[in-house]
Amino acid sequence: MKKKIESEEQLFVRFNEEESDELKISKGDKFTVKIVDDGVLLQKYQNIEIDISEMSREVLQFLIMESCDKDMSINEVIEQIFERVIEDDERTKISSME
Repeated sequence: MKKKIESEEQLFVRFNEEESDELKISKGDKFTVKIVDDGVLLQKYQNIEIDISEMSREVLQFLIMESCDKDMSINEVIEQIFERVIEDDERTKISSME
């Protein structure tokens, strides 16, 4: 699918209702954006539920300390951790291909 990139203060792509249905995206969905050889790759964030009652006291303390130190919510701290793990995994995959 080819789309025109529109520019205001931020870059964005508009999808009509039919395209949104076909791509299974909804208003408010979040995406990572990667520049690839022949365009831009949008990857939709997936929602997951984490039961913090199963976490150790040490992990909970770490999350709280990170949240306070970085002045962000615990959800944002957890998102950052997942993003780093995913980036590290992608780098590992790329280096193993070389």
